[in-house]
Amino acid sequence: AYVSHQAPHDPYHLPRDWRYRHVGEYDKGWDAVRQERLKRQIELGIMPAGAELSERMWFVPDPTLLAPAPRAILGKKMELYAGMVENMDFHVGRLIDYLKKIGEFNNTIFIVFGDNGAEGTDLFAMIAGTPGTRDFLFAAIQWSQNHPNAWGDPHSYVGYGPMWAQVSMTPFSQYKGYMAEGGIRNALIVSGPIVKLAKGSINRGVLHVADIMPTLLEVAGASYPSTVNGQELPPLLGKSWVRLLAGEEESPRSTQDYLAWEVFGNRAVRQGDWKLRWQYKPYGKGEWELFNLAEDVAERRDLASNQPDKVKALLALWDEYVRANNVILPSRVLSEGLEKKLPDRYPVEAGYPPLIYKRQFIP
Repeated sequence: AYVSHQAPHDPYHLPRDWRYRHVGEYDKGWDAVRQERLKRQIELGIMPAGAELSERMWFVPDPTLLAPAPRAILGKKMELYAGMVENMDFHVGRLIDYLKKIGEFNNTIFIVFGDNGAEGTDLFAMIAGTPGTRDFLFAAIQWSQNHPNAWGDPHSYVGYGPMWAQVSMTPFSQYKGYMAEGGIRNALIVSGPIVKLAKGSINRGVLHVADIMPTLLEVAGASYPSTVNGQELPPLLGKSWVRLLAGEEESPRSTQDYLAWEVFGNRAVRQGDWKLRWQYKPYGKGEWELFNLAEDVAERRDLASNQPDKVKALLALWDEYVRANNVILPSRVLSEGLEKKLPDRYPVEAGYPPLIYKRQFIP
């Protein structure tokens, strides 16, 4: 048997008694919550001492400058998200209780992770489209419960936006749909009879979603077929975690192994601690950027101009990945026009520009 959940993807629909467990908790704003979370991550050993927060998205406002009402309304979106995660956790607990009751708990492997980075894009705006169109009319009818008091009800559509997506991806840069770490990295928890490590152990190996298939095949004592219905299958990309979970190795990958990605024309390749990424403007530069993730997990410092040999070596791996996996870069991309739709991109620095941070007064 296999169980997975749609929650906590938007739209956030949850029972009323789960919606009000965090009222006011997020009114402090996304910057403060990100700072708190990074501090806690460092205390727990999840992030190394000295880790920095990524830059706040340049089009996201500083929450300290917002009036109380909009800050509370935006905070309510995160309240719903938190309630939805807790509700999912509650029902996972019910499943665990049932597995124990029927004697199958110790025969169950739990792999807890998300499918990608947090969703920061306004999906409702994307699916609704332009006023006067068929899809906009459908959205207006089917997703009409948009008063904040109705959020969470059927026919409401709530997502928490880029500000809270960055909170969920603390301390990483950006979110789902992009090649920054906030788009492609995720937390992973594995529990069950195949785990021989101490509870709460933290592993820093480079793992990939494609590793799940070879891991479960090895656990089941099954082999990967070469053909299905006469059709030749591509080779498995992933590597089994069985030895890692048994405490016999730190990572299924050596420093010479590499991973690569492409989505919506944005692309990246990683080998060891080094990552090379290319993204359309304005989320990227429209050219290759190089980061050392061991020293710069927030991807704040582009080292491409200082490390041309490393760029060249990683580009060769990217080309190899393209050939091996038949990667076709699109001629049209979702990023078209974003540079004109979004505000001009400038560095986000605390307290700048100084004029807007001076509280107004009447002399």
